[in-house]
Amino acid sequence: MREVTHILDGFELREAFNECRRLDKVSQSRVNDTPIMLWILTSLFFLWCAFREVRGSIVARPGFDFPTPITKPYLALVLALAVLTAWPPFHTWHFERFLSAKATELADNHRATVHCNTLFDTMLDTEMLAAGHASPLTGKIVFQKPWCDILMSYLAHPHRATAREIESLNMFAHESMHVRGEMNEAKTECEAVQRDYRAAKLLGVPDGVAKSNALEYYNTIYQLRGDSGILQGAYYSKECAPGKALDEHLSDSTWATT
Repeated sequence: MREVTHILDGFELREAFNECRRLDKVSQSRVNDTPIMLWILTSLFFLWCAFREVRGSIVARPGFDFPTPITKPYLALVLALAVLTAWPPFHTWHFERFLSAKATELADNHRATVHCNTLFDTMLDTEMLAAGHASPLTGKIVFQKPWCDILMSYLAHPHRATAREIESLNMFAHESMHVRGEMNEAKTECEAVQRDYRAAKLLGVPDGVAKSNALEYYNTIYQLRGDSGILQGAYYSKECAPGKALDEHLSDSTWATT
């Protein structure tokens, strides 16, 4: 009977734990959606102001005997504000969908969904100290502020990318490898290093520039990780090199392009 009781207690604890995780995901999703909803609601408010102005020129407003002419400067202003406040959430949403599709392809078709955290999201993220994180269970990839912006900048001018922008490319590949199923950071990073060239091409970077950027990351930033202490060292392995233990011998591997 005690064994049965322990089994039941364990089952109940597991169910309680799973429910807590589910509620945490729901809560986090609501937090992530809050800034976007504020932008959308603000845009809708300005659209309502524009509608009210146009409607007032057709139907007399309360207290007026006749419709009032449209105040063109006012109408232009509220329409402009509606567009301006609608652009940030639309642009972010479009970029997230683009990254999600490419991350899914890079992760061997394991479904990935990318979310770009706002500053508010980052402050409330339980993993706020990580530049990015991903779950192989849910396929969700999160980039902390400002890494999506940095990746956007990289894609805007990959031929003159900074070290930080090239690092954002690798972070995209790294988190995609987590979605693919690898959790060991050193192995994940090595898988990402070998796919940085592929990732850059998937994101639309010209072939020659993609090769150059991927090799620059491997030959500089990655090699420095081995000398950067315990934290960064966890992302580095001496076996991550051509012909060594972690070489996957990919036909389009970063170092196969040399």
